[in-house]
Amino acid sequence: MQVTPESVRKSGRARQPNRKYANEILTDLETLESASEHEVAHRKQTEQISDSDEFAEDQALEEASKADEQEEVVSSAGSAISTSDEESGGAASDPDVEIPSTLEVQGPRPDSTRNVPHVVRKRHKRSDGMHVRGITDPVHTPAKGVKPDYIYSLFGNATQDLVHMARSRDQWCYEATLPMRPNETGTRGMHHFFSHPEEKRHIEASRGWDWYDNHGGQQCLSKSQASVALGADESLTYLTPSSDSTWTFHMGPYGRQAQHHLPILQSLALDKAWAHAQSHNIIENDAPTRPKRQDGWLLNVGRGVRCVEWAPNHAADTQYLAVSTFRPKNSDTSDQLKFSPAFTAQSFPSSVQIWSFSSTEAPERRSFLDPDISPSLRLVMCTDWGDAKHLRWCPMPRYLRSNSQKGKIPIGLLAGVWSDGHVRVLDVCLDQCEAQSTSFVKLTTAAFTAKPPSTLCTCVIWLSPTELAVGCANGYLALWSIYPYLGPSSSAPFPKPYLYTPLHDSYISSLSSAYPLLPHILATTSPSGHLRLTSLLAPQTDYVLAPRLRHPPLHIDFSEPCQAFIAADEAETLRVWPIRRFFGPISLARCPSQGLALGVGRVHGSVIVGCVDGTASVMSPLRKLLFPKLTSWQCPVFKHEFARPRVTEGDGHGRGRIRITEGYKALEAPLLRGTGKRAVEGLVVATVYEEEGQVRCASWGTEIHVGGWVAVGMGSGMVRVEDLAI
Repeated sequence: MQVTPESVRKSGRARQPNRKYANEILTDLETLESASEHEVAHRKQTEQISDSDEFAEDQALEEASKADEQEEVVSSAGSAISTSDEESGGAASDPDVEIPSTLEVQGPRPDSTRNVPHVVRKRHKRSDGMHVRGITDPVHTPAKGVKPDYIYSLFGNATQDLVHMARSRDQWCYEATLPMRPNETGTRGMHHFFSHPEEKRHIEASRGWDWYDNHGGQQCLSKSQASVALGADESLTYLTPSSDSTWTFHMGPYGRQAQHHLPILQSLALDKAWAHAQSHNIIENDAPTRPKRQDGWLLNVGRGVRCVEWAPNHAADTQYLAVSTFRPKNSDTSDQLKFSPAFTAQSFPSSVQIWSFSSTEAPERRSFLDPDISPSLRLVMCTDWGDAKHLRWCPMPRYLRSNSQKGKIPIGLLAGVWSDGHVRVLDVCLDQCEAQSTSFVKLTTAAFTAKPPSTLCTCVIWLSPTELAVGCANGYLALWSIYPYLGPSSSAPFPKPYLYTPLHDSYISSLSSAYPLLPHILATTSPSGHLRLTSLLAPQTDYVLAPRLRHPPLHIDFSEPCQAFIAADEAETLRVWPIRRFFGPISLARCPSQGLALGVGRVHGSVIVGCVDGTASVMSPLRKLLFPKLTSWQCPVFKHEFARPRVTEGDGHGRGRIRITEGYKALEAPLLRGTGKRAVEGLVVATVYEEEGQVRCASWGTEIHVGGWVAVGMGSGMVRVEDLAI
């Protein structure tokens, strides 16, 4: 059979033929000759659309549109001739290719302004109403407005789940970036999570701690924990190795920054730098009596900050902050090449510091930091266990009873993972007689100590007042109960976990639970790139894996208003993984650089993100999650920059210089990355920042009246504590 131009039906909409052919011309001729007229007619009668046959789908859609268009459309059913630009490749554009006249095919011009039938691939739904993953796919719902199926896929379709979502929306969706203080009616601003009502908190605070107050738990833990008092001079070995421990930095309003000096274990009020700049006002038309800035403090803890954590359950005017630091850098790198620090136990002197902060005594300003009372270093717990890599206070509600320990102020139970690979629990208490002085103690044994065999502990969280969930370096998850615990014995130096199960193939870098909404749901990250959502009810069968990332998030945390886990991925994007759609993360905002620290609000919906360039920004993920088309905002709080000392520098700045800039305005949080600043001669480049200038960790206050207090730790050893509530 010979194909002529007359045998090919032409479209009436074509004004000029566009000759396009397949690459394999001879193969196409053989295919056309082998096709019989009976086979072509049979294909037209079936009218079945196949995903693998693009041309049969085009024929069925074109014939269906004849009644509306009243024009002829090219029928290409069963034809092997390609008429698209992608399939023709470079043969049609090559002038050296000889085009035979017997294969001429006419089609619409690429620049034709006439309407062309739009090919739509139909998505077939199951007639029984079932879905692939058991939940509704929001793609099939209408595009305008907030889709009901979209809300159901994120928060579920149960009445209780929707009520929690609606109340969270009404409570916190008005906060664009910074958290708001509660109003008189309690309908706006900070509030306890709606999945954790007052009745539930009362039961956890009373019955949940009977084991500690009434059943010998406090005596059991205090018997296992042993400490020795140290002097201030003896504790310097555990704080800093260098005699030059004073930082010189510049801080203040833009254009009028002043130089300040901050010795080790001392504090500086943030408004002091601003007051000094306003007293020397040199900018025209800038009134020195403008409104007072937010209250805050800057601390020098000596080493690079590794972890900061506010102690919960303190409704009084004093709040407590736990701080752990990094091991100092060693100029001799020969030992670092002999072992892997992540998989090798290391023991060296280190410490955990407990700082106290006071709020104002006025009832109307009870939630404000007191600018007249300086932060106090109340306790320094020195150890030989290495750095405290991960610290977590027990977050469950608790009524702190002063008569539980005579002469002691109970702070809480502090769980941590140290560099020697052990997980420990410390019962932290302060002496009432030493209210204004600093106590230095050396811990020889902890209240609870455990370690899995042949591996190391990497991260820890609390599941209940007596249970710990610990991630291990071999990818296993271990669960321990700290009560009853009678201490180590000759036969069993460490208690055995009641659950020890594999979750990942390698190191578990971060661990978080969905407490208080679903405390049995855990999210874990691993250097393998997988994020896993696991149910402790059946950890080997009830789990979901998120799409694999090239680099796993360094920190993941749960946001109860969003009912999702939040983390910053390798693309410098803040994302949420909803617990009901963990396989489909949602992007929230673009970070200025790689996210390194994350702090999720405990009584509000805002989060703070710290980046490697020293920027700390606050945003509200709930607005973007509920209203995807709504403009998302982020507010940079400050930027911490570090510069190495110059070789010829003789002004005494041997540790380098620090500059802290603040006063940034709120910016839109785009999701698209601007390539102009990163493209150099067509190549995308990345910036390497100094370790001392990075924001390493962040934590929000846990009580309603101090929920806007945020602590941010930097790699230089600075800790910034500020009240961001408005």
